[in-house]
Amino acid sequence: MGKFDRSIQEARAKAQQGDLTAALAAVDVALAEVRQVYIFRARLLQALGRPREALRDMERIDGPDAEPAFLEMKAKLEEQLDLFQSAIDTLTRILPRAKSPAPILARRAMLYQALGQIEHSVGDLDAAIARSPSDTELYRLRTRIVPATVTDPAIAQMEKMRGSVKTGSAQAMHLHFALAKVYEDLGRHDEAFELLTSGNRIMRTLQPYDIDTRKREVAAYQSAFADVGGARGASDFAPIFVTGMPRSGTTLTEQILSAHPDVCAGGETRAFLAQMQAHLGDPMMPPKAGLNLTQKSLTELGAAYARDMIERFGPSPRHTDKSIQTLLYAGAVLAALPRAHIVVVRRNPHAVALSLYKQVFQPGKQLFSYDLEDIRAYQKSFDEMVAFWGTRLTERFHIIDYEDLVTAPEASIRDLLDRVELGFDAACLAPETNPRAVRTLSAMSVRQPINSAALDTWRRYARQLGVSADA
Repeated sequence: MGKFDRSIQEARAKAQQGDLTAALAAVDVALAEVRQVYIFRARLLQALGRPREALRDMERIDGPDAEPAFLEMKAKLEEQLDLFQSAIDTLTRILPRAKSPAPILARRAMLYQALGQIEHSVGDLDAAIARSPSDTELYRLRTRIVPATVTDPAIAQMEKMRGSVKTGSAQAMHLHFALAKVYEDLGRHDEAFELLTSGNRIMRTLQPYDIDTRKREVAAYQSAFADVGGARGASDFAPIFVTGMPRSGTTLTEQILSAHPDVCAGGETRAFLAQMQAHLGDPMMPPKAGLNLTQKSLTELGAAYARDMIERFGPSPRHTDKSIQTLLYAGAVLAALPRAHIVVVRRNPHAVALSLYKQVFQPGKQLFSYDLEDIRAYQKSFDEMVAFWGTRLTERFHIIDYEDLVTAPEASIRDLLDRVELGFDAACLAPETNPRAVRTLSAMSVRQPINSAALDTWRRYARQLGVSADA
């Protein structure tokens, strides 16, 4: 007999004896065992791409006595579903009982940042550093949102740690990226780039990557969709897909579009890719007969994607969906969704390269970005995909330039809205007032009015990038 059965048996016995307090305590022990099963079930559902179902299950058995492990899983699901305030509330419940509060505080800080609550974010990071002063990742996260000043005592602490962190370790990597940001803020650009180089080298060792992986991916998608364009789905769902190189201005573009009263922001949903693989097949492992590009399959794909988006974000005249990967299967998007539009954002490649080189992405994400040569090769593959679709998609496939958005915003935004069949709304000119949560690395910059401050930052590092500052 397991612990659950023994607890239920004890609860029944105590209840029969009239000791209801003891019976309730025994039931609570049994419930804790049930929660362990639900945590495991939630992980399985999450892996299967069913986070909403997993969260509904956990909400049914949540209670004041829920264990931290249960609440951590619940917070992960809430964050995945963009329920940021709910995730904050759940993490707050964990803190009084957390054995290691610093990681919980750091997670909550990132959620506050996504909601634009920067003071709360900084407060949580400062509290986390106070509890774990040798955790260099916390300093890196803080430097992302707090510009360095010469009087900041954290700088001396970080510089002191340079002599104690293990060479080539993740802690060294975080410290190098943190100090690179500090030195850039202070105008010490040569030192900043040296630290970026060492930090990126460590990341490449910790997370190896072969650019041939990307080349094979591009070739597979071009082969799979070479003949797409004949059949059409029947969905009247009209999303606006935003894509481009990482760090090219896609978050700003989505922020502009979703400021429109008729548009609901979806962010990086990955919903279309999952439904496409289920209904058409996987271009990386296609069936012998090729992908299923019939009118029936495309109609089913469009309907499934629409259901997924509406269930997640609610009904709206228009939705945005921002994903870097959309460019790979743009033809499938427009075939399955005859009213959809795709907006491709381009930016100066040197600016993109530098911005990528400054970032630490989530584990397994954008692995090409830790080597400048790989960044350039990835950019070349991106240009190849734009050219590939440019000759095949004559409608609803739009290319815009980041530089136009930030130097001539009103004219560019009016043109963008017209292209995607939206009427002009002045709110789109002030995307910094858009209250939606932003979970990308651009969460800070898109909270500012549209500006061209970052337009030429790359020129300070032209020599290190191996290009002319006049390029």
